[in-house]
Amino acid sequence: MAKPIRLKEIAKKLGLSPATVSQAFNNPKIINRETRGKILRLCEELGYIRKKHKKGRNNNIGVLGESFYITLGGFYNFVTTGLLKHAKKLGVDTLISSFEEEEETLPTMITKDIVDGVIIIGRFSRDHILQIKQENIPLVLCGNPIPGLELHTVIPDGRSGVYEATKHLIDLSHKKIATITGGQLFDPITSDRLDGYRFALSEAKIRISDNYIATADFYNLQSVEPALEKLLGLDKPPTAIVCACDAIAYTVIELLKGKNLKVPKDISITGFDDISFPKFIETTKPQLTTAHINLEQLGEVAVDILLEIIENPAKAAYRHTMPTQLIVRKTTTSPR
Repeated sequence: MAKPIRLKEIAKKLGLSPATVSQAFNNPKIINRETRGKILRLCEELGYIRKKHKKGRNNNIGVLGESFYITLGGFYNFVTTGLLKHAKKLGVDTLISSFEEEEETLPTMITKDIVDGVIIIGRFSRDHILQIKQENIPLVLCGNPIPGLELHTVIPDGRSGVYEATKHLIDLSHKKIATITGGQLFDPITSDRLDGYRFALSEAKIRISDNYIATADFYNLQSVEPALEKLLGLDKPPTAIVCACDAIAYTVIELLKGKNLKVPKDISITGFDDISFPKFIETTKPQLTTAHINLEQLGEVAVDILLEIIENPAKAAYRHTMPTQLIVRKTTTSPR
């Protein structure tokens, strides 16, 4: 049996004092962020997790994310609604806290053992995840996996959803099909959705052109315009665009209006998420062809997994992908 890693060994490998390593966990504000990051990453590499005296169960779980994701009136609002409803139904109380990229100290609900486990929503700093792991608390990622970290994760099946959207366009006889991503190509969510796009084209024996792949950002819709300009400026512009999310798709549609291009007559558009709108907006927005996700169920599953690993902390981490269903509406048709 392998000998457990000790804090002194972590300190020795980094040329630091044990006190400095200890302060990186107990008083992170006084430790340089770069140094703290090196400590956390080496702990992860060596499999070191601090032992903490555990109190009895609190029957509370935490929800943690940057305030942008907690307050964003779209994807994560529906996820959080499902999460809260489900936890309440199960008799579990939920505490919600924001934790920003620039912050050093973890929220009190974690450091003071107020919650039995925590669900992380949205994009989250890798070093912050490693910081939470050192609190030896069960955690589940909801919405965004962290490359290289084996953690319990719940995400939509992006590969399948984009595959179905792309295949739908191929079945309509489109051959010049582009995609606008929601992040850099190495991002795991982007990579999954690109795989679906590429597989559908390969299956139909349509050549995959890098020129037809444009990069935008899920959370910065100003990035959509240059991505669209790149595609429309090609010698052979696309007749259809597969968008990584509904927000990007709606932005593309608005930009095309400004260019006197009609959807779907001139160009077909698909989205991903099937975000619901209030009824007073529903009649004014385009009827988007999109991959539907049950967002509230995404939150429910995150709660179920967290409660499961609170009971069984040794359970092997796995990635749970939620199914998608293509909903065909009025933004896709055959090419002219």
